[in-house]
Amino acid sequence: MTKTYHLMTGLHFALCTLAMIWPGALIANRIEPTVLGLPFLFFWYALWMLVLFAGMWVAFVIRHGGGRHE
Repeated sequence: MTKTYHLMTGLHFALCTLAMIWPGALIANRIEPTVLGLPFLFFWYALWMLVLFAGMWVAFVIRHGGGRHE
């Protein structure tokens, strides 16, 4: 794979990780407002987990061409 692919995948993973630990948790560390009935911090974590999943899925499709491998 290309160097750009690895760099972008690493940056995506690092951004999602940082959003869920110290710097990001400070931004979202509050109960109000509630989003979908969840405290904001819980929603923040769920959102970043979905963003991480979507990014890793896109990286997988790019790397394997979306085809089925056996």
